[in-house]
Amino acid sequence: MTRRIAHVDDDSDIRDAVARILIKNGYEVTGYLTMQDFIDSLEDGANLPDLAILDVMVESMDAGLTTYSHIHNRFPNMQAIFLTSLGDMIKPYFEDGGYDWVCILEKPVEPTSLLATIRDRLENSGSAEKLA
Repeated sequence: MTRRIAHVDDDSDIRDAVARILIKNGYEVTGYLTMQDFIDSLEDGANLPDLAILDVMVESMDAGLTTYSHIHNRFPNMQAIFLTSLGDMIKPYFEDGGYDWVCILEKPVEPTSLLATIRDRLENSGSAEKLA
């Protein structure tokens, strides 16, 4: 089964580079320019991604964090990775215990690290049991 990954980043170069890496390694990737585009894609509940890669600052300073809350509440088994230049500075947002659900990678990320993190999140999660 091909795993589906959604990637939201307003930088087309980053979206393209990540897509090339993931597609080359057997993933199906859908890229989004805005968090709202990504949220809209989830509305019908069909073809949900197994994992979402989110930038923090897209439309606003915290659009990625707001989107994380939205998808975590609606689809608690969908894994998420923050790919952000902010790095660990966003950890305080997850002090309520949500940090075990999400992973933070700092840009620029090495392809091997990104792939290893994605494999780990998908293999060690209940992502196959998506809830609507």
